[in-house]
Amino acid sequence: MKRLCCLLLLLFFQLHLYAGPNRYVIETAYFHDDQQKHTLESAQAQTFTPYRGQLRLGFVGGETWIRIRLPAPLNTPATNSASPLVLKVEPYSLDSLAFFQHTAGTWSEQLGGELQPPKKKVCIELQHCFVFDASHADKDFAYLKVETTAVRIIRTDVVTADEALTSSIAAIKSVHAALNLSIALLILSVAFFVFERSRLLLAFCCFQTAVVLTICAFSGVFPQGWTFMTVVQANTVAGFGLVMRMAMTVLMAWIVVSAYKPSSTYGKWVAAVLWVCGFNLLLVFLGYETEAGLLNYFIGIVSPFIQIWGARTVREPMPGRWIFTAGWVLFLLIIVLGVPYNLGAQDWRDQYNFAQTSGDLRFNGIFIGSVVFWLVTTEKISRNKKKFLELQALKIQAAESKVHEEGLKERRDLIDMLTHELKTPLSTIKFALASLKRVALAQGESTDRMLHINASVERMDAMIEHVALSNKIERTEARGLEENVSALELMNVVMQEYRDPDRFELDIQDGVMFRAAPHFLALIIENLVSNAVKYAAEGKIKITIHDETERLTTFRISNRVAAENHPDESRLFERYYRHPSFQNSPGMGIGLSLVHSAAQKMGAQVRYQKIDHDVVFEVRFPR
Repeated sequence: MKRLCCLLLLLFFQLHLYAGPNRYVIETAYFHDDQQKHTLESAQAQTFTPYRGQLRLGFVGGETWIRIRLPAPLNTPATNSASPLVLKVEPYSLDSLAFFQHTAGTWSEQLGGELQPPKKKVCIELQHCFVFDASHADKDFAYLKVETTAVRIIRTDVVTADEALTSSIAAIKSVHAALNLSIALLILSVAFFVFERSRLLLAFCCFQTAVVLTICAFSGVFPQGWTFMTVVQANTVAGFGLVMRMAMTVLMAWIVVSAYKPSSTYGKWVAAVLWVCGFNLLLVFLGYETEAGLLNYFIGIVSPFIQIWGARTVREPMPGRWIFTAGWVLFLLIIVLGVPYNLGAQDWRDQYNFAQTSGDLRFNGIFIGSVVFWLVTTEKISRNKKKFLELQALKIQAAESKVHEEGLKERRDLIDMLTHELKTPLSTIKFALASLKRVALAQGESTDRMLHINASVERMDAMIEHVALSNKIERTEARGLEENVSALELMNVVMQEYRDPDRFELDIQDGVMFRAAPHFLALIIENLVSNAVKYAAEGKIKITIHDETERLTTFRISNRVAAENHPDESRLFERYYRHPSFQNSPGMGIGLSLVHSAAQKMGAQVRYQKIDHDVVFEVRFPR
């Protein structure tokens, strides 16, 4: 990983290839015309400001006049060389150039720039070169008029034609290297996205596409490779690429940070920045490339502070946060060092070859691409590790479930055996009680004790039946056993078990039918009704049966219970749970558990409500 980082840094800070140091020292001065109202004659009368090296005017419109003079005596033996002199103007993104030189008593004009390709090419490609007549260069001034919508940074050099040719070849190599690297990164990002569908990779694909478009637009690849591309289109593409490059950078950062739950304010700031980028695109398409470039530069200064702050507000641990922060600090450093407003006579940045404009070929995506690929790779490794741990946990859980299932099977078998074995002696006891009862009646003795014994036996038999039924429900599938059961007929059968029908208040919709397995349906209704009868205080037991919708039939039963006897809702359907107030009453706490299990088997829903002093059970049966 360290070797990869060192390689990427070397690629990012690679030096541009030049033909060597300038062999001619020229005197340069400039005059800027915002109104574009001066001709060559009127421009000569203006006051020119001397400068050395690159002329930096930043995001300005209008025309810039540059005055050039080659002082005498010439400070190099190249004046005797057979190779003519050439005025080389950089960068290539300058739209329109006009070079004026006084020769043989008249002014000659040579045109160049992206907007107006020269009639005679002095350089091969990707540079602007003009034939420079040195015969009277020490006496007469030459003038260069520049128009451009890009950042106005202009460099003028006088070299020999051979040096200009070598420099052109070096420029072509540099552009092709940057373009090939950016296209390779784009292809790699698309390949990554095909195999790893990630929002971050998708955003990086869009980012890298913008990078390729920007390099093509700023280096002159479009006019050279596609003759149908006019300069207006190239400038629009350049502006579009710069804005999209910035917008995708902000979007990628948001995708990374949003996974760790940052502050909601951070999301609002990111949204605001993206809205500004959208407005910036509108400026580009309306032809305001200079204003759009200035606004894009402002976004580049503000965004690092927003992203670094957002990374500090995350509520979950964010792996690699220091890399994220360091990357944005470096981004801010590059932006600040590239401020194109420095108008000093000497610029210290020229000594270190820092990236100074948005069209610098070193902005080829290698830095951000390395971070994106590292994040995606790290996330994939983490995800694979998580899946492995989850798989191991599932295997352990499956083994535990198997052991638990075997234990349940043993318990069910034991319950089946016990219920079967207990039913036999209970039947014998019932038969013996019946015989004793007949003997007692024949001899005129009292049968009260036998009735008590019989009631106890019946209660034991009912408990055993409940346990056996509960065990059976757990192993029975209710689906496929449904029938249409009349609600009215079912309630008539249930009510026959109770001697006080006036205690019930029935509200049954005419013709309502249950669509359910009969034995499960009867189990649910009988247990809810018996439960209400057993625990109800004063007042009537209200039963309502209605078709709530075309696909749903609702059974509702409510009764009043003393305030101190309301059940614990969290344990209501727990098997063997009984309220402390009814521990001495007959029962095992199985009834509601049976209701819940049977309802689950048949796809019904059981709901408990407490309304004032009433407890309400509602069962919704699907039809």
